[in-house]
Amino acid sequence: MTDFVNTAQGAAEVGAFVQHGDHVDTIESVDAVFREQRKLSFAYGAVFFLVTLAIPLLTVSVPAWYTTPVWGGFTLNYLFVSLLYYVFLWVLAWTYIRKADKLDERLLHLAEEQTRNGAGVTSGG
Repeated sequence: MTDFVNTAQGAAEVGAFVQHGDHVDTIESVDAVFREQRKLSFAYGAVFFLVTLAIPLLTVSVPAWYTTPVWGGFTLNYLFVSLLYYVFLWVLAWTYIRKADKLDERLLHLAEEQTRNGAGVTSGG
């Protein structure tokens, strides 16, 4: 970790990029990756939080949520908590992984594109 920070600071001082083997990083590309990953994580975290919070709120505020049988004697609350919530979690995780992979793929070559227009290479290890 210290080597990376020192290397990144050295790259920033000379206004160049750092090459780790075949991979190239710039301060701007690393910052862009972190910003996009943070946006994606907070968006999915907010969805998770809101849906999870909705379960007790519906239980407190909507009596039909826990009293009306909808399928095989299950109420909406029981059906959602025992089955649908886990399907929701799986779908949320699966879509997050797919979006994160697409984001990584899109941003993987960002530094290389930036360095084509920039200065020389600083070796980072």
